[in-house]
Amino acid sequence: MRTALSTPPSFKTFAAVTATLAAAFVVGLVVPVAAQDRSQCLLTPDKHAAPAPPKWINLGETVQVTLTLASSCERESTPVPVDVMLVMDQSNSMGDDSKLANAKVAARRFLEKTDMTVSRVGLVAFNETAGLFSGLTHDKALIEGKIDLLQPGGRTNISGAIDVALKELLRDPQGHEMAMIVLTDGVNTVPADPVPVAAARAKDAKVTVVTFCAGGECDPGLEPAASRPDLYFNVRDTSKLAELYAELAIRLQVNEVVALTITDVVPANMRYVDGSAVPAPTTMTKQPSGETVLVWTFAGPMPAGGITYTLQPQQVGTWPTNVEARAEIVDRKGLPGSVLFPIPQVIVKADCPPMQLEVFFLIDDSNCLAGATLNGVDSRTAIRRGVERVLDQLSLGKDTASVIGYGDTAQVFQVLTDDREAILTGVDRITMRDNTARLDLAYVEVGREMKTPRHRPGSQVLTISITDGPMMPNPGVASARATALNLLGVKHYHIAVGSIAQYPLLRGIAEPGGFWELPFGGDVITPYTEFGAIAAAMGRPAVCDPSTRLTTTPPATATATARPRTATPTAGPTREGFRIGLPWLESWR
Repeated sequence: MRTALSTPPSFKTFAAVTATLAAAFVVGLVVPVAAQDRSQCLLTPDKHAAPAPPKWINLGETVQVTLTLASSCERESTPVPVDVMLVMDQSNSMGDDSKLANAKVAARRFLEKTDMTVSRVGLVAFNETAGLFSGLTHDKALIEGKIDLLQPGGRTNISGAIDVALKELLRDPQGHEMAMIVLTDGVNTVPADPVPVAAARAKDAKVTVVTFCAGGECDPGLEPAASRPDLYFNVRDTSKLAELYAELAIRLQVNEVVALTITDVVPANMRYVDGSAVPAPTTMTKQPSGETVLVWTFAGPMPAGGITYTLQPQQVGTWPTNVEARAEIVDRKGLPGSVLFPIPQVIVKADCPPMQLEVFFLIDDSNCLAGATLNGVDSRTAIRRGVERVLDQLSLGKDTASVIGYGDTAQVFQVLTDDREAILTGVDRITMRDNTARLDLAYVEVGREMKTPRHRPGSQVLTISITDGPMMPNPGVASARATALNLLGVKHYHIAVGSIAQYPLLRGIAEPGGFWELPFGGDVITPYTEFGAIAAAMGRPAVCDPSTRLTTTPPATATATARPRTATPTAGPTREGFRIGLPWLESWR
């Protein structure tokens, strides 16, 4: 999931950013904030969860979330102005192996690559004490002269030097990015704060801290003292310092993201796994709503590996992994920007209990099908084989089935039962002798059977119908009765044979993907097999409410005794009302 956006305003979901308008009177008008006051850096966020749909996890398992953010700032025709303090060690050990000499060359190279017409550079040198050799200035020659004065001697106070440099950077700010480049070959040898503590004061003041270890044996605090990992340099061969300083000067004058805040709001039905985030969030706050707010702050672009963390979903279903995730940046020119991350989803399933199925085989009992051939055999034999394919995929015992024939009237040839042979015997009793195919009356019999003790509440009910001809003068009746069953959770599947079946009606009644049509002589076993697979999948749900419990109600004693056929009403409202909890059904005709 990836989007490339410029930088829209912040949303109220996150900490409000208060914009102040500078009152400027130009011919008596207030100058509005311009579009140029937003960063023009292009931000490309991506966020994904693994495993991603269509793959799923079980309830109780975890999903890993990854955020990445690529940033691209157009190179300016003129360098971006910066204020930089060079913080240089001139303790006694810097005289060894030409370390101080090489550091002086590096500092001069930094000045050569810095546009001193727009940027300012200052110098702090230190041994056991730290001194301001030059305040921030545009005067390159002045700084070069101060560099020449450095001589090795004394002990080491890195932390004190950082504090002196910070004080100078904050003395007369010009609104430029501020940075300090700290170079040393050792550790604090006088009482002082740990180097990371002193550096933290500078970073809190929005100063970019770059650290160099000259010679490879330095205070281990130098690395965490840097504003980010790529701003720490361990240089064993100090003759390489000049090249690194030159590259750093160019880099500091090119526009880029220098401050980044990622705010990710995790929904209440997702539990953040403590300690899982890499890197660790700067802050983590649990809201009264149950949401968890994770915040990361970086002194520069997002790390190359992005951010990863682990969530444990607390509900089954398909869920977003976050409410909203936002990146807010400041570029080297001091301009803000922001962008939203995409919202990935995760599919969570539970260890679902099986669903009880009740399948009604509705078979056209008219004489049109009687002489037809399907699958190379007579239609009754082919249909029986199709029903067998459905039963092969059910779990009889858990599941039950019924057989209803419909022609001029409707007759139950087998009530709901888990007895396979009884079901197939019911199919064999279809006579195919009537002139019409009243599917609407078959639906009435389905409703009646659902009112008996043989119907188990909570079961998934399906009808699988086959017909080859017109059903009735008023097909809307069949549609209305099918809809009434739909309201009770019943799903309908249809097989239409030949050219005169009422295709639009059957398609409208059937579930999506639940309608097959075939010519006489065609293959009827395949659609029955497909519908059997659909039913079997319903009987083994992948996603369910974790509170679901299977209450297995044994099928009531089934009998093959056929119920008298439902008479076709001749006029007026039927007295064979379909009473299954929907009073308006009593007016069916």
